[in-house]
Amino acid sequence: MPLLVVYGVAFALLHWTASPWGGAGFFSLWYPAAGLRFAVMWSRGPRLAPWLVLAELCADIAAGVFHLDAPDALQAVTGAMRPGLTYGLALAAVLRLSHGRDDILALPPMPLGLAAVAAPTLNALMVVPFEAFLPADAGRYRIGIDIVISLTGLAVGDLLGILVLAPLLLWLAALTDAPRRMRFAPPPLRPVLEDALVIGGCLLLTIALWRAELGAQPAPGLLAGAWIGLRHGRVAAWLAILAQILVFLPYSAGQLDDAARLELHLGIAAVVLVTWLAGSFSDAQRASRTLIDKRNRLLFQAERLKTLRAMSVAVIHEISQPLSTLAIEAAHLRTVTQGLSSDIADSAALVDRKARALSDLVRRLRRFGGRDVDEPSPLPVAMLVQTACQIVAAEARNSGSRLECAAVAADLAVQAQEIELTQALVNLLRNALVASPGETVSVRTRAIRDEVRIEVTNPFKTVPAGSGMGVGLAIARTIVEAHGGTLFREDEAPCVNFALTLPLLAGASA
Repeated sequence: MPLLVVYGVAFALLHWTASPWGGAGFFSLWYPAAGLRFAVMWSRGPRLAPWLVLAELCADIAAGVFHLDAPDALQAVTGAMRPGLTYGLALAAVLRLSHGRDDILALPPMPLGLAAVAAPTLNALMVVPFEAFLPADAGRYRIGIDIVISLTGLAVGDLLGILVLAPLLLWLAALTDAPRRMRFAPPPLRPVLEDALVIGGCLLLTIALWRAELGAQPAPGLLAGAWIGLRHGRVAAWLAILAQILVFLPYSAGQLDDAARLELHLGIAAVVLVTWLAGSFSDAQRASRTLIDKRNRLLFQAERLKTLRAMSVAVIHEISQPLSTLAIEAAHLRTVTQGLSSDIADSAALVDRKARALSDLVRRLRRFGGRDVDEPSPLPVAMLVQTACQIVAAEARNSGSRLECAAVAADLAVQAQEIELTQALVNLLRNALVASPGETVSVRTRAIRDEVRIEVTNPFKTVPAGSGMGVGLAIARTIVEAHGGTLFREDEAPCVNFALTLPLLAGASA
């Protein structure tokens, strides 16, 4: 509710400030209220659209934009509801299409740029369909001007408002949500000077063209915006957009006729759109290169693990035969010493137990390193948890931490590749140990309907800088999702809790 109240007041204010750029057939060719609407929906989700529509209606009525007892009230109400609803549909469609894709259009911030174009476009296209449901005497969107010009002005005004105001609002919202993680660092001087020179030269060229009585030409700004966006990303692109907006908007608010103002704003819209998409493409390319570098590091790590696995198999093969002999002789020694003194019998029994335990461990390691484990097979959850806890037990002792692995029901089983799934759980345990040195890390397992849920919990502490590459969690999530499960964080103050869910085998207890 507080958000909607603040939104309504801010929307009414921005709606009022847009009036100098109006004309016959369009309310404004610079509509910052659209940027506010877009930013709130993008940060809070398209499902907020109906509530924002209600807030906008209340703001319009309170500001006297239209009156409910007026003859054209139905058309006014429909026109006020349409933008919020179409924006919600456009953003939901873009987010849906970009989800699960691995091409460059799905890499941030490309979806935001696509949504910034799709929302005003859909808003303009849906004017006529919305009017089709109005009664014949309710009035129409045409106000003495061709419908194409009118809808073009609507789309241009919304596009400029979104690409100028929405990025700033989204950055401020991110700074408010996570102030500790966002630290301001001054940009390097050389790129700033380069961008200032480029934008300054293009603006001087624009002024020269204007003085030559060729009118205000945004074309030089388009070249500057494309160069700056491709070179230095979204932030530099937005600053270039802001510089050009501050030059052109005061001029277009002056004594220009509707046709000249629309022509100028069409050029400005082209400059803004090209600049923003160029910056978005540059950032998406940078994110793609970072992702490729991370995958290369993972592949290098996987190759090292493969080599280590081959060495381990060779070592296990060499010690398995003498260990089997030792286990047999230990069992024989225990048998022949049963009638002797208690100390000798107890020592022989201890040697027998340790030999059998070591033999069992070697058999499990041999299976763990064998080729058959690469194929999915039924895996008892108890064995999974026990193996992972045994692998990290030494690390827990060395860090002064305590590892608590609760008992797991013996009949719970999943279909899995044992090596991969064990690696995922080991990564979670190692992250927990690193994040909470000297504390207790617990592992709890329970069945919920047709799934098993494994929870790794540790007290919340600040992770020391440089404690790792941060890829362990990404690897674990990839492995779990490949097994049809989920991995998510679900904190319970004052503890951090990661939950891993996997589908149970048919017939396993729930």
